[in-house]
Amino acid sequence: LQRLQYKAIFKSLNLIEKAIAKNYTLKYPPIFIISPPRSGTTLTRQVLAWTFPTSYFSNFTSMSTLHVGRPLPITTAYLVKRFGQTDLGSFENSYGRTHGRSAPAEGETIWGYWFKARYTAVEPQDLSAEQQSQMVRAVAATEKIFGAPFLNKTTTLSLRIRAIVKTFPNALFIQVTRDPLDSAQSIYLARTTRYHHWLGAMPKECEQSNKRSVVEQVCDQIYYIEKNIAFERSVVGDDRFISVSYKDLCGNPTREVSRIVEFLAGHGVPATISKTLPDSF
Repeated sequence: LQRLQYKAIFKSLNLIEKAIAKNYTLKYPPIFIISPPRSGTTLTRQVLAWTFPTSYFSNFTSMSTLHVGRPLPITTAYLVKRFGQTDLGSFENSYGRTHGRSAPAEGETIWGYWFKARYTAVEPQDLSAEQQSQMVRAVAATEKIFGAPFLNKTTTLSLRIRAIVKTFPNALFIQVTRDPLDSAQSIYLARTTRYHHWLGAMPKECEQSNKRSVVEQVCDQIYYIEKNIAFERSVVGDDRFISVSYKDLCGNPTREVSRIVEFLAGHGVPATISKTLPDSF
């Protein structure tokens, strides 16, 4: 019954979305957190969203993709803004998934709609003008409704950095680094006890790896994602990236957030530390 109710709600929102959709202009550079899965991207996003106001695609936006086959970023952003955001002081999550309809979404299915791919890499030349226009409209509308810079954490975008820059020429990136062994163990645990399917970004070198063991798939996944990030970072330029160690972020969040805030402020993002962070995680 609840599923039918949601479907009816989102069908109505779909009609409203089409009626109010228009071109929006981005005010600030959109910020994308990238890395292999299980590297600390969710905590990084949570810490930054606690530190200064941000806009984002919510779990409600993800739900719209499920129920009507396309994301409804404008109407869902209005609803989240109207009825209140989830407590951003919570630093809890479950394998990257935050709790609450108004909480920031992982976003794989949202971006997958526009990129026409959920897990895999997308080359810049494969994006149509319409795909780019839809993404810019969605991000710019979300920014305007929330009245804050757009911050996103979706690890599949680690394979689409050049495509993101083609779409958002002033995009900024926060690369989270973690001991590869720790990330591999976490992915392996998730795949063997909870999900039993591919988890997160799938580099092209891994697309035919279904006959390999889970251990081999996980190791290849991390290696080739890191290799892809290094290549795309070299192409688009280091000046739009900042790296943060997950270990350092957990050990001294205030120091690491200060570095990130300084980087963002230097690129036109109104970021300042306005709230006290925990001493450590």
